[in-house]
Amino acid sequence: MKKYCSRLDLLRLLAALAVAFFFHYIIVFSDSPLSGSIVGDALNKYGGYVVELFYVVSGFVMYMAYSNRIREGNVNFTKYLTDRIVRLYPAMIISVIVTIIPMWIGYAIWDEGVSNDSAVTLLAIFLNMLGLNGGTVSGFTAQTSVNGPSWYITVLLLCYLIFFGIIKLCRGSKGAENVAFTIVIILGIFLYINPMNIPLMFVCNTRGYIFFFIGVFLSQIYGKVSYVGNILMCVVSIGMIAMYYFASEHNLFMSDSLEFGLFVICPIVMFFIGFFPLEYICSNVVVKFLGGISFGIYLWNLPVFIWVKFIERYTGEEFAYGNLTTYIIIVSINCVAGILSYVLVDKLMVNAVKKRLAKQDEQENSTDVKERQVDK
Repeated sequence: MKKYCSRLDLLRLLAALAVAFFFHYIIVFSDSPLSGSIVGDALNKYGGYVVELFYVVSGFVMYMAYSNRIREGNVNFTKYLTDRIVRLYPAMIISVIVTIIPMWIGYAIWDEGVSNDSAVTLLAIFLNMLGLNGGTVSGFTAQTSVNGPSWYITVLLLCYLIFFGIIKLCRGSKGAENVAFTIVIILGIFLYINPMNIPLMFVCNTRGYIFFFIGVFLSQIYGKVSYVGNILMCVVSIGMIAMYYFASEHNLFMSDSLEFGLFVICPIVMFFIGFFPLEYICSNVVVKFLGGISFGIYLWNLPVFIWVKFIERYTGEEFAYGNLTTYIIIVSINCVAGILSYVLVDKLMVNAVKKRLAKQDEQENSTDVKERQVDK
């Protein structure tokens, strides 16, 4: 199998910037330096669908990193699930706490929250601390998410569990795995078009089911295509985007969000993994670092924005959110938060927890060996 596609790091960063600094910025502040421009209007309309790109990339990476290890029994379910939780939950939980603080202070001072973009009921806080805020008890993530962007993490974890279960149950048969992956995608599309208001079947879940497993298939294609295949992938991706533009101009879509994901987001990922000259630009530590902080930028944008609104109200100032200078300051704070999250949480804290868990595993294995020797 080919080595990791470094181009995806650049793509993840661009996606995080699109969601955080354009889509969410306009939602929270109702203004932006790009408001009224073609680019600004497009990002405002489609920015929320960029989350699908994160699912595609996650499916791509998970298949490349874990598929063979699961088939060969080199990773058990406990280790697999623990690694995923340790990787995702610390930053999410800390972001929830940081978001709650200004909201609660706001209620204490003004009898109302500083923003309508965060749910701070006891149920929402409880669900968020367990990582069950999106697609578990409610399909309305705005009602159950303290830090709105974190709903993505819950759905992603569900995709991880389905992924592991399929590979284990198929017992090494790649054909059976692909049939199962296809069924999940088809089921996701069906439930997206015909939503069922029951846990794990909400529309927010189906977004993950569809695009995570499309990413799994793209990972398989990436591992097999040749030079000509890469060129063909780029051509096909451009053709799909052109088809989307033509269809949207003639109002041929039933659900614009689903089609945007299938005919724009997926082709963009296809283009990035097929356009191999980008590898010369992306295969360095700088791009890898930028890809690493993309998760932090995505996760921390709402907490930062809510703190900005709190400071604005507490000081009595009126910030001009459509002003370029104000925009740059807020975006810079968000970038700093993303970097700190990556360095302090994703690297130092998560690695420390992993080392501790690995040490416990070694001690348990050593104890088991001694007990077996005594039994003999």
